[in-house]
Amino acid sequence: MKSLLILVTILYTTKTSYSSCYWNENCHYKYFSSKTPYEFVRGDIRDSVVIKPGCEPVSIWGLLRHGKRYPSTRFGKSMNEALAIRDNILASYEKGRSSLCAQDIEDLNAWVADKKMFDAAAELTPEGYEEMFGIGKRIRHTFNDLLEKLDKYTFRPAFGKWIEDSAKAFVKGFNNDKLHIEKALPESDVMAPYLTCGKYQKDVQKNPNIYAESEKYKRTSEYLATKDRIQRRTGIDYELTDTNVTALYDLCRHTWSGVESKLSPWCALFTKDDLQVLEYIQDLRSYYRNGYGTAQSEIFGQIPLADLLRSFQKVKEGDGKKMTAYFTHATMLDMVYTSLGLFKDNKPLSSANRDRDRKWRSSANSAFSVNLVAVLNRCTKNDEIDYNVVFYLNEEPIRAICADGTCTWKEFEEKLTPFLNTKIDFCEFKSEPY
Repeated sequence: MKSLLILVTILYTTKTSYSSCYWNENCHYKYFSSKTPYEFVRGDIRDSVVIKPGCEPVSIWGLLRHGKRYPSTRFGKSMNEALAIRDNILASYEKGRSSLCAQDIEDLNAWVADKKMFDAAAELTPEGYEEMFGIGKRIRHTFNDLLEKLDKYTFRPAFGKWIEDSAKAFVKGFNNDKLHIEKALPESDVMAPYLTCGKYQKDVQKNPNIYAESEKYKRTSEYLATKDRIQRRTGIDYELTDTNVTALYDLCRHTWSGVESKLSPWCALFTKDDLQVLEYIQDLRSYYRNGYGTAQSEIFGQIPLADLLRSFQKVKEGDGKKMTAYFTHATMLDMVYTSLGLFKDNKPLSSANRDRDRKWRSSANSAFSVNLVAVLNRCTKNDEIDYNVVFYLNEEPIRAICADGTCTWKEFEEKLTPFLNTKIDFCEFKSEPY
C-alpha cells in the first residue's frame, strides 16, 4: 500500500510539472501591458471596414502610437543586470531546487541577447517597423480609391527618433515614395501637448506619488504570493527584490516576438497568474498617470480630438485633407480614451481589488502601435448629401462611441464641439520635453 502511494505521488508530481511547462503550453498569456506586441491585439481593417450603401470615404484621421522599441536606458540597465540571474537559475536547476522544466531551462540557457536591446535605447525594433508598415499597408489597401492619388495629406510624428522611424515605416506601407513626412516639432503640439506643460510634468509625470496605488499593490498578499511563486519556481538562493522581478518581467515581455510568433524563454519564469498580477501593476500606473486617475488627462486628450473635428469640418466645406496621421506616445492615446469616455470602469482602479473584468487594460489600449482612426464618409441619398464617421481602434470598429458603431455627423459634431475651446493655461510654465 505504501509503495502504491509513493508511485501515485510520483506520477502526480510528474504530471503537474509537465503540464506547467512553458514551452508546450497550449495557450500562452500574451498580454504584457504597454509592451504587448501589436500582433496580439490587432484586427484587420480590410475585413472590418464599415461603409454603408451609398457612402464613400472622403477623409481619414489617425493617432498612432509608435511601434515596438528597445527599452529606455534606465530599464535597459536593470534588464542587463538581471541577466546574471540566469546563471543562478541554471545552477539551481542542476541542484534540484528549481521547478522549471528541462526544455525551458535548455531554451533559457541557449537564449542570446540582442545587443541592440541594451545599446540602442528606445530605438524602433525591426518588429516595430513591421508593425507600423503593416498598418500603413492595410489602410492603403482598404481605402485605395481615396489614397491612390494622395495629394492633400499630413504625416507628422512627435519628437523622438523611434517615433519618426515609426512614421517612416507607416508611410512606406503606402508604396508611394513621393509622400512627405513633416518634421517633428519639439513641442509636439497636437501629438503630445502634455510634454511641455510644466505643472503637469511636475505634479504628475515626474511625481513619484502618482504611483502610490501600484506601490501599495506590491504590499498586498496577491503580489507577495506572485513574488514567492517566482522565487520558488526559479529556485534562486537569495531573495528577489521588486526591482529584480520587474527586470525579469521586462526581459520576458521585450523578448517576445509577435510578428514571428516566437516565445520568450524568460516568460517561463512566470505562471499565467503571475503575468496577470504584473500586468495589473502597469494598469494602475497608466490609469493614475495617463487616464481617469488624473484630471488633466481628459483636458489634454481633447486637443487632438478638436483637431479631428476641424479636419473633417474643412473636408465638408470643400477643403481639407484626404489623410491626416499623427504619431505619438501611449500616454496620448490614453488621454484621448479618457476624453471620449472609453474603457471607464464604474469604480477607480484600486490596489485593494484587482477587478479581472476591468475595462482599463493597458495591454489592449496601450500596446505597441495601437491606433485610433476616424473615417469620414460622404453619403448620397435622393440627391442629398450627408456625412457619417466611423471610429476604429486597432483596426476594429468602436461601438462604444455611437450606438451602432457609426456616428451621424450630428452625433460626431455634438460630441467633439466642446473640445474646440480647450485650453491648457493651467500649465503655468513650459518644461523641456526630453
